[in-house]
Amino acid sequence: MDISVDSKTQDLILDIVNSYKDVKKVKSITSAPVGYKYIIVIVICVDGNMTTFNSHSLADEIEQSVTELDNIYKTIVHVEPI
Repeated sequence: MDISVDSKTQDLILDIVNSYKDVKKVKSITSAPVGYKYIIVIVICVDGNMTTFNSHSLADEIEQSVTELDNIYKTIVHVEPI
């Protein structure tokens, strides 16, 4: 994972993402600094039978949860079916 946030924030992000039972795998997490905060891009894998609506709802929930962290400016979640 290519992530430049501190290890505490990285662990918090992974804990948040892995708390969702529909996430089968975290494929990657990358970040880019924006001032003193970060934009986080997460690629997750979900069951290929999950509906597009449900997978996008999941992505939205994860984005909101991660963005609540103090030093996160924006979170983008990309979903890949497996």
